[in-house]
Amino acid sequence: MSSELFGYARVSSVEQNLDRQTDELHKNGVRDENLFMDKMTGATLERPGFDALQQRLREGDVVITESLSRLSRTTTDLLNIINDWQQRGITYISLKESIDFSTSTGKLILSVMASISEFERNMIRDRVKEGIASARSRGRVGGRKPTDKSKVVKAIKLYESKTHSLKEIRDVTGVTESVLYRALRKQASSKSIY
Repeated sequence: MSSELFGYARVSSVEQNLDRQTDELHKNGVRDENLFMDKMTGATLERPGFDALQQRLREGDVVITESLSRLSRTTTDLLNIINDWQQRGITYISLKESIDFSTSTGKLILSVMASISEFERNMIRDRVKEGIASARSRGRVGGRKPTDKSKVVKAIKLYESKTHSLKEIRDVTGVTESVLYRALRKQASSKSIY
């Protein structure tokens, strides 16, 4: 089975230039027909050039990027991509960071990155829990404030009069269409708004 060398280059917007990255990839042996590019954010995995690269990759192939950040902006997505490639027998090399993820050192770095990513997720989860607990201890309940019942009643009356548009009802009462329709459904099913 013969392996091929692929390159991937990405910039975050159409105004930016890919030349510096493509020059680096060419210097490292990537041929034009194996060079894939995107001019869009790395925060999403839905990128035409990246998708085309994924379709071409086979076991034994090597992918090179100018830096880790060109592959993905989020640690989680980066780890998922590299893990997927490793399972498929594809080698990934980042030139700027001089990391070949098929080596022992590369695998160690990947493991550390995964641990840091998990640590970050846990810290965020803990902060959210602490924030909710703190708010509850001060008597605050999550979610939106309920809409004033008298305003909802007024909105229903205006709606049923068939003389006002939904926009006019919202402007006069401050009751949104979704709140109004929910109250109307509730009223129809139980003969009571609340």
